[in-house]
Amino acid sequence: MTRPFRTLTHLAGSLLALSLIAPLGGCTDPSGPVFGDWYGFNPLPTPQGNISIELVLDGAPTATSGRYRLHRQSFWAEDMMFNRADTLDGTWTLKEYTVGGKIWRNVFLKGPELHIAHYVLLPNGYLTPAADDNTPDMGESGWKCCRLAPRARDSFGYGRV
Repeated sequence: MTRPFRTLTHLAGSLLALSLIAPLGGCTDPSGPVFGDWYGFNPLPTPQGNISIELVLDGAPTATSGRYRLHRQSFWAEDMMFNRADTLDGTWTLKEYTVGGKIWRNVFLKGPELHIAHYVLLPNGYLTPAADDNTPDMGESGWKCCRLAPRARDSFGYGRV
């Protein structure tokens, strides 16, 4: 009787340990296929103020639409009470436009409270805000200001927001 009791106790302990570990396992990987993951910083209208952006587009690598997850964290150096974090979600669509003989892949985000909802996916993997003609904005308000860098698929944070 002692041996079956030990076996059951060991089994119950193992199940308890697994139930504690299992939720953590879900945090280490995205829950489904990820089209891409980007991060960057956008300036705030104050010296030393920034917004940290993390953007994940859910969907297979060949997808042309899906859902997105965006985490936005503001850092106001002068007045900490304005610092805040938002997690936004919505849908995204990828469309190609030919302008001047070049094909530009445009990503449109649809959702609440977006500062930038239209990006161009560059061949090097960066997202940069789009100009009115669906080409990348490579000036002060685009490439120099608000571009998002791709996160490597094998990086720790890939696919999580």
